[in-house]
Amino acid sequence: MDFIQLKVEERNKIGKSSSRQLRIQGLVPAILYGNSEEPLTLQLQSRDIAKLIQNGNRNAVLKLEGLKQEITAIIKDIQKDRTKDRFLHLDLLRVAMDTEIDTALVIDFVGEAEGVRLGGVLQQNMRKLNIRALPKDIPEKYEIDISELEMGSAIKVEELKAMPGVEILDSPEDLVVSVVAPTELKEEEIAPPEEELEEGEEGVEEGAEEAAEEGAGEPERVGKPGKEESSEK
Repeated sequence: MDFIQLKVEERNKIGKSSSRQLRIQGLVPAILYGNSEEPLTLQLQSRDIAKLIQNGNRNAVLKLEGLKQEITAIIKDIQKDRTKDRFLHLDLLRVAMDTEIDTALVIDFVGEAEGVRLGGVLQQNMRKLNIRALPKDIPEKYEIDISELEMGSAIKVEELKAMPGVEILDSPEDLVVSVVAPTELKEEEIAPPEEELEEGEEGVEEGAEEAAEEGAGEPERVGKPGKEESSEK
């Protein structure tokens, strides 16, 4: 399979002040972790992340350039300040091509629901699917055509089309999307918007990064023994 090249550099300084200086220079602080190896603090060009996403390679397998050894990884998390349209931090996860990983897949709702055209309200109950797959089988996103969704109708996880080589980990009974009458809409039923890391929250990000460097919080990885993931900001 083809890999996407991504240039990175190791960095020695961490902390809010250091990260702020990097961003001023057009760089983004990053962390690389996984496979039970020591986390590496990195930096890379903001424009390279933007290009990666614009080209539809958000879930591509990356070959990291600029390190002492060749490493394959995927993007685990991107933190972005939407108000200033800039990247704040990047999480990279080491991957082995023969080992399945657990990750999240963005759901892209396509079309306008029939029920919405008749005055109903669309509820996006889920914005991401939790999946398990080999790195090469992870798609960029999952599209759901909602154009035929009528008033009072819903789509559950069990109704989603299968993806080759991909296991959906969410409960089959979970609601993905639905259309309800305006009078039935309750505030608590509305899925909250995805959190964005705003200016002033960078201290939270840096604290998480320091925790990751100490080896804290490695989530489950499946496949061959000894292969693990870890998560941090």
